Amino acid sequence: MAHQARLLGGLGPACQTPPSDERGSQMTVEAEQDLSSIDVLSNAAYSEGVPHEQLAMLRRHRPVHFQAIPDQRLFDEAWVLTKHADVLAASKATDVMGNAHGLNLRGDYSDDEDRHLLNLDDPYHLHLRRMTNKGFTPKVVKRYAEHYRNLARQLFDEALATGNSFDVVDKLAVPLPLLAICELLGTTPDNRDQLIAWSNAIISNDDPDYSPSDEHRTQAFTEMGAYSMELLNARLAEPADDLASVLAENLRKAELTEGEYRAYVALLFIAGNETTRNNISHGIAALAQNPEQFALLKTGAYFDSAVEEMIRWSSPVTYMSRTVEQQTDFNGYTFNVGDKVVLHYGSANRDEEVFAEPMRFDITRDPNPHIAFGFGAHFCLGAHLARLETRCLLEELVARADTVNLDGRISYVRSSFINGIKECRIKIA
Repeated sequence: MAHQARLLGGLGPACQTPPSDERGSQMTVEAEQDLSSIDVLSNAAYSEGVPHEQLAMLRRHRPVHFQAIPDQRLFDEAWVLTKHADVLAASKATDVMGNAHGLNLRGDYSDDEDRHLLNLDDPYHLHLRRMTNKGFTPKVVKRYAEHYRNLARQLFDEALATGNSFDVVDKLAVPLPLLAICELLGTTPDNRDQLIAWSNAIISNDDPDYSPSDEHRTQAFTEMGAYSMELLNARLAEPADDLASVLAENLRKAELTEGEYRAYVALLFIAGNETTRNNISHGIAALAQNPEQFALLKTGAYFDSAVEEMIRWSSPVTYMSRTVEQQTDFNGYTFNVGDKVVLHYGSANRDEEVFAEPMRFDITRDPNPHIAFGFGAHFCLGAHLARLETRCLLEELVARADTVNLDGRISYVRSSFINGIKECRIKIA
């Protein structure tokens, strides 16, 4: 259904003159009309990567942008927040903007469906999060460092077995996070290709290569749900030292329903591999395109800051949406109950007021206050794990290569929600 958003004074969104920009001047009518036509929500706008030029125009002249959703399913229009400060402010405003009606503009959610961490608000969100958060603390994650380094070595051995040119996505970025999350859940990656296919169909369902129809996505949900229930039954019969057993015990104590268990396991599988996979893909591509940065990485002095810059640069989740639950004034605009608000992390992480030369990939960047992991109550549960996996691959890349170059064109996921790469071949020497 369409939500009729209104600005102060009752004018339609395109009619309202925006606040003055930082120079104190008003936009001309012609320029305002041009801005009104900017599209940063359709999937087509992201088919060749994030439309950074358009987002930069919005940050400068229309940071609170109202637009129609060209390929909408349920919602006709949304507010898009492009400035770092505004995304932070909206992230903190949990009393007026909630997660409970879905984080993806194209998802079909109700209060009783798809109940997982990202589609719930506190206090129940916190109740569920506490079930597994001990498994993702820096202290616990650090235990896996040497194991992940060994996995990275094995993956490079396999990738280089047939030559020095290979697809980063298929050989490195997909398998490492998937192996890591499978081990934490206590399952095996024997059906790796099937797990990847389910994950792609669910989270990258806007791309016809991954999910050609709604029926395909529904089937992926159903099959992954059945897989999760097999895992549940196995852990109820024989508990182990893994996250699947932790969740099964909470179900046994009636702290979790079967539907919530299925959604929790699916979320850990999908979020645990898709986001880190795209961070790694974009980061290595950026190193290949910026040889002076790879030379700096080779010194061994910038691994931690390189990881953070890769995360900022990629912003693997382009946006998450919130639903307005109480009418509120936001920077001179009225957000009405039911309106959708887009927190555009990909834009916020290139905000010129926060990052010096934001369009430059700089592994020495410090400080680097990116918000690619979100902010506040919904800060990414697996952030420390993602950082460790990325660093392990970088360490092994540096050990194997004197130079890294692209070997062909990068193929992007057609999605405004996930900043994904489908293929990125590199050649190392």
